[in-house]
Amino acid sequence: MFGHKAKSQPDQANNRRQVRRGGSGTSPAFSYYTSRVSEGPVERTLDRREQQPEVGKKKGYSFSAFLAGLPFWILLVVAIVCTGKILMVSSDPKVVVVGSTPTSSSYLKPMATYEAAAQKLLASSITNRSKLTIDANGVSRALKQEFPELQDVSMSIPLVNSRPVIYIQPADPGLVIQTTHGNYVLSKSGSVLASLNALPTGIQSVVDQSSLVPEPGKQVLPSSAVTFVQIVAYQFKAAQLPISAFVLPANSPYELDVRLVGKPYDVRFNLEEDALTQSGAAIATIQQLGSTVPADYIDVRVPGRVYYK
Repeated sequence: MFGHKAKSQPDQANNRRQVRRGGSGTSPAFSYYTSRVSEGPVERTLDRREQQPEVGKKKGYSFSAFLAGLPFWILLVVAIVCTGKILMVSSDPKVVVVGSTPTSSSYLKPMATYEAAAQKLLASSITNRSKLTIDANGVSRALKQEFPELQDVSMSIPLVNSRPVIYIQPADPGLVIQTTHGNYVLSKSGSVLASLNALPTGIQSVVDQSSLVPEPGKQVLPSSAVTFVQIVAYQFKAAQLPISAFVLPANSPYELDVRLVGKPYDVRFNLEEDALTQSGAAIATIQQLGSTVPADYIDVRVPGRVYYK
């Protein structure tokens, strides 16, 4: 019995140690498993909870940013539209005549003609539809070239309005030339400005007896001839000798005949000599002759000499 008791005590002690070892051995394994099992779902749960709010936050931020920036985009679109409208040029210009006189009105074309030509020029190029690229000088030059009766053409582009304004100034007339093909007004340089349906008042006319066919924009007389006629007309008017007509004879290219009102003779001038000297000689001769009236002509074409018949 004592041996049995003695043996049972060590066995119990060993069992206790084994239990302790087993308890101490299984306890860490259970604890490790438990921690791993418990940590896994917790981490996944936290990940879902963290991810969902982030997605919601991103969507909310984008929509809020869009709403916050909406006024800016609206103002930007409005500014672009307004800028485009301000910079746009209409192809329907307004034509304004400056420096017009009753004489120039007789050979200027209707305003509709100038407006149609300007519309065609503006519509011919897309660059003319913007204030930044429009060739205002080119349009002005083209109109001046197309219409010789215009002395100056300029275009004004309004800052706000889109309709351009074209200012046209008629050329100063020098004289009117009467031919068998019609009547034409000449500039002071002797080029043809336009044809005339009727002779205007207040401008000297010259009868051309040659077969000349005047064309608008073409030179038909030298500027010196136009000036010559104007000087003679002024001198005879000052001497109270009214002139009925100036004539360019067909067979004498440098001769100018002056016909006086109520007189049977012509006064013959040389266009290549000084007009003032010849006018003075002719007027002095007429005054010296007094009641003696030449039947055919008074010729002052030779410098320093006067012939009459």
